[in-house]
Amino acid sequence: MIKETFNHVIEFLAEFFGKEEVWVFLFFVGVGAWIVYAFFDAVRIILRNFFLYAWPLILFFFLFGIFESFWLFVRQERFKRKEEYVLLELRIPREVKKSPQAMEEVLMAVHALRNAPGTFKEKYLDGEITRIFALELVSFGGEARFFIRMNAGMRGVVEAALYSFYPDLEVREVEDYVGGLPKNQEELAHRRMKVWGTEMVLAREAAYPIRTYDRFENIAEEKQFDPISTFLEVLGKVPKDETVGVQLLLAPAAADWRDGFKDFLEKLKTPTTIAVEEEGGSKEVTVARSPGHTDILKAVEENLSKPAFLTLVRIIHFMPESAPKGPPARGALGAFNQFTALDLNNFKANKPTATKTDPWVKPYVFPKTRLRYRQERLLWNYRMREVPPETWAGKFITSHRYHSNFKSERFFMSVKGIATVFHPPTAVVLTAPHLRRTESRRAGPPAGLAIFGEEEEIEKFQ
Repeated sequence: MIKETFNHVIEFLAEFFGKEEVWVFLFFVGVGAWIVYAFFDAVRIILRNFFLYAWPLILFFFLFGIFESFWLFVRQERFKRKEEYVLLELRIPREVKKSPQAMEEVLMAVHALRNAPGTFKEKYLDGEITRIFALELVSFGGEARFFIRMNAGMRGVVEAALYSFYPDLEVREVEDYVGGLPKNQEELAHRRMKVWGTEMVLAREAAYPIRTYDRFENIAEEKQFDPISTFLEVLGKVPKDETVGVQLLLAPAAADWRDGFKDFLEKLKTPTTIAVEEEGGSKEVTVARSPGHTDILKAVEENLSKPAFLTLVRIIHFMPESAPKGPPARGALGAFNQFTALDLNNFKANKPTATKTDPWVKPYVFPKTRLRYRQERLLWNYRMREVPPETWAGKFITSHRYHSNFKSERFFMSVKGIATVFHPPTAVVLTAPHLRRTESRRAGPPAGLAIFGEEEEIEKFQ
């Protein structure tokens, strides 16, 4: 552990001092300090006495930030390990007449369950963090299944929201399927399997939305398209001895999440001006916004007006060692291209987290070893539904000299964007070959069912 910590410190210092602006800043600070110290005796005496007596206080403030970060990481990890989670499977009916907007309403109900530390005890003693919800679309040998994982105490509210907007949906608690997946490199080798995967990030600022479900729809029925059908087609072609999973990890963001984009929004609203030459000089003239610029501003404002989740998207593919490289997991990666809006935003692979290393790509050395550690981290993160630690110390401690934990990224995404990516397939999708579905519609309770009463009064209805 000491050796790994020392290596991380060396890597951090090398990266820090490798920036030109750092050396320019240090040069001017050094020259200024030398001038003051050399030519001003009074200042020299004051500085000497200050550092002589105040160094313990300076050291305290320097170490306090590191200690606080480390303490929060330890308490937060304990908080996560004490949580009890439940995995629910969504059995899709033969026909879903609701649009993805219904899933948007479900996500808004889930967002209302947000928790956050509000007191000193909750933050520093309990280590409370915002609980994670997981939305997962997994193909087991070509059979696609929908899952939602959440804190056990929130199950009732989530089920109620799902049934409210999808009355024919069947929600069942199931055993966590990750128990049947390889746990580590040793088990992969024992099963003669290999793993591929990566994480997805947004290409631009999170204020820009992706292509959302309303941009897939059209008044003409023959022109309607459901983006989930692309995922189902790709996952439906997974061979029987392979597993592909798409995982969305969501933490409800605070209501003021959009405040972080105030400056960006103001800059976007600022009209463009040009200098026009005229007699006696030049003047600034405001240029009218183009229709495209107006549409972008409207889409950004709508995106920022909705509740959002701090999101992490992960893809994983388990396959036999003999399987050729290529689809279907890369097909799942390509399925995210349908959400591209060239004037707004799109998904892209987060290459430092991908299970691919080359000797000609930075840092160039030990590509096979780096690949092994990336695969190990991917397996752990997917199975445990892990997101990067919230503190610097947490990321530092969980890093390895061959693979840093600072590369994984979370981003804000509105409920509309998430509902576009993950929702029960609509009626325009042919689901028969790909999904495990309900064979009959859910029926309501019989008329006259006793709601209140003693045991003997209710037994006659059983």
